[in-house]
Amino acid sequence: MILLYNIRKSLSTKLSAGILALVVIGFFLALGYLFQRSRSIVRQEAIERGDRILKINALRVTSYLNEVETATHNMEWLILQNQQPDSLLNFSHRIVELNRHFNGCSITMEPNFFPQYGRYFSAYSVRKGDSISTVRESEYEYFEKVWYKTPKVQGKPVWTDPYDDFNAGTLYSEEIIVSYCMPLYTADRRFIGVISTDLSLPWLSATITHDRPYKNSYCFMIGKSGQYYVHPDSTKLINQTIFSNVEPDLHPDIITLGHEMTTGKKGLLEVNVNGQDCFVFYQPVPKTEWSIALVCPQRDVFHSYNRFTYIVGPLLVIGLLVILLLCKRIISHHVEPLNQLAREARHIADGHFEDHMPTSKRTDIIGRLQNNFASMQNTINQHVSELHHVSEETVQRNEELENANVLAQESTNRKNIFLQDMSHQIRTPLNIIMGFIQVLRDGYKMLPAAELEEITNTMQQNATSVVRMVNMLIAASALENGTTVEKTDVVSCSQMVRDAANIYNQRAPKTPDLITEINVPDSLRIHTNKDYLTKALHELLFNAKKFAASQSGEQDARVVLRVECDNDLVWFAVEDNGPGIAEADRDRIFKTFTKLDDFSEGLGLGLSIARQFARLLDGDIFLDHTYTSGSRFILSVPNI
Repeated sequence: MILLYNIRKSLSTKLSAGILALVVIGFFLALGYLFQRSRSIVRQEAIERGDRILKINALRVTSYLNEVETATHNMEWLILQNQQPDSLLNFSHRIVELNRHFNGCSITMEPNFFPQYGRYFSAYSVRKGDSISTVRESEYEYFEKVWYKTPKVQGKPVWTDPYDDFNAGTLYSEEIIVSYCMPLYTADRRFIGVISTDLSLPWLSATITHDRPYKNSYCFMIGKSGQYYVHPDSTKLINQTIFSNVEPDLHPDIITLGHEMTTGKKGLLEVNVNGQDCFVFYQPVPKTEWSIALVCPQRDVFHSYNRFTYIVGPLLVIGLLVILLLCKRIISHHVEPLNQLAREARHIADGHFEDHMPTSKRTDIIGRLQNNFASMQNTINQHVSELHHVSEETVQRNEELENANVLAQESTNRKNIFLQDMSHQIRTPLNIIMGFIQVLRDGYKMLPAAELEEITNTMQQNATSVVRMVNMLIAASALENGTTVEKTDVVSCSQMVRDAANIYNQRAPKTPDLITEINVPDSLRIHTNKDYLTKALHELLFNAKKFAASQSGEQDARVVLRVECDNDLVWFAVEDNGPGIAEADRDRIFKTFTKLDDFSEGLGLGLSIARQFARLLDGDIFLDHTYTSGSRFILSVPNI
């Protein structure tokens, strides 16, 4: 805020800020394009580099697989030509010995192929360090193993998924292996066994992950079901898949990557791996159902780019600050005479017209401007003195006339409205009363008892209306004078409802009936002013009775009085099934002398006085807008 104030106040600062803004815009446009272009180039180079490394790794894997397949196929004809136990042991040993990458080789024959050895015969060689062990395996049911059963069933060579070769009581590989399994057929296509050549999965993993384009990049390989065959985290191998512990809603990118790889597709995806945004290159491994991927964290890819940004950013800020300071110094020197003139003009503008502005001997635009200001100041000083006196007198006269006019108009309007409404509201019941008095005077003895009772009830009802209007005028006058109340009465809420119901039922007309719902215990008592609470409640009931009967007729009219409470408030709800209140009239029904129907009974004071009574009790009255079957007014008072 201080900086903005200084910029607005100082011309030199404003000019410097404007120049700096232009420079900043130019710098940021140029640097923005440069950085965007640089980032695009870095990204493209990373993609090309990652794709190249992935292809190299895939080719390396393929070459190893081809080497296994070639060695296995080369051994096939020797086995078929020399189907002797010792020869098979020698062939198994020889294929591992000649290929230093191979982990092992087994030549397994069909049951009872060599009767002298019984049902089982398997020549197995395995590499352990620098030595190779070759044995005839102990007897176990190898015919159900995946490396034997799969090529036999499919009738063609296959690559198995990684598996643990542990077999109790016989020679086995201590590492997870993958095997190329080829069925052995005689010239007449009779199946006689399987030759299986093994690669160590840890060795294959180390080979794949040897070349990394970036410090934290790595390769992984999965099978057709998404199982990890190669991964830097050895705990994930075999036991977990790429979909394990992945929530589709949180990591849809990983789910997409898994589906792409398991369906044998090739491509590039941007994936969030362990909270890091990464480029993931993937492609299938030929001749298998495996897929290999290279993960390159974007933090590593853009490391040099980001470091360059961190260096350029501070230098740019420092350069802009230096430019700002130099601009301000130069501009301040040239505009200082204007600042001096502004100070002198401000002094006069503050009301010091009697002070004479000094003239200048300068002949440039600033000197001429100062001399013109001095001449204008003398002229203004004379006119201001004359206008000041006239203005004071005019303002005083205008204020007096305006106040007098407002008071007179207001007094006239109120008098006319009051007299018109009062004459109408009081004249009608008085005329009724006077008419029935004349009837009673002229024919009292001739009237039947029922008709006489009806006449007296009507007279009482109209007299009550006149008394109610007089009481309302008295109450309105008292409220205008700032009435205060004492809230010292202890009132039972349930009894208050019963008392109100009794008075309601005694007043004419006695329809519609009042329905009471007491939803508070009889023990609930509050400290308030009973008289004011009773008056407010009676006004709401009178209003509900009048409009319910006018809308629904006496038979269908309904008025409900309900009391409820919570820890802070007690509510008295009065509802009727009358015409309701239009949305446009809801904000003005509580204003004094407001009637929605100018020809209806009353002075327009009932709701206004009732609300003022409620507020004197620290409560309120409001219209429930959610009630649509008529009107519902709620009177609330503190539960104390």
